[in-house]
Amino acid sequence: MTLEEFVAVIKNEGGKIATKEELTAFEKRLGLSLPQELRQFLKLSGGGLIFEPPVVYLDAKDRDLRLRHMSDLTEIDKEFTTPSAYPLPRELLRIGNDAGGNAIMVCLREDRFGQVFMLDHEMVAYEGEPEPLEEAEEYGLVTCYSPSFEQFLADLRIEED
Repeated sequence: MTLEEFVAVIKNEGGKIATKEELTAFEKRLGLSLPQELRQFLKLSGGGLIFEPPVVYLDAKDRDLRLRHMSDLTEIDKEFTTPSAYPLPRELLRIGNDAGGNAIMVCLREDRFGQVFMLDHEMVAYEGEPEPLEEAEEYGLVTCYSPSFEQFLADLRIEED
């Protein structure tokens, strides 16, 4: 799926398209730049829900999962500023979720910059300090899904009946 096709299937209900200035200000707070493809997505889409047509990704061999929501910059910033109720590896930035409650995240660490991860919500520990990324991968909390946001988009498809 191309970026433009993906943006077209998202039902925006109040999300805001990010301006260049807003993206620059957020990146300044982060202390890093966002992956270019994610930056472009945020400039074209205010995020939102995805229902019709259903968009799926292949989570594992023969297991499709439906993508349900993509965050706008305001939601991403809120999650960064006030993290959710459970600790996530610090280098991951939550950018959306699927219908099963799994978070979609992008890695901002230099050696894995731009990789897209899926968080298995059933593996979440609701207390304690966030684990380092490699430990979270080792016990199955997060899985590297794609080497880049661009490849993540390319792997998405409309679900066939």
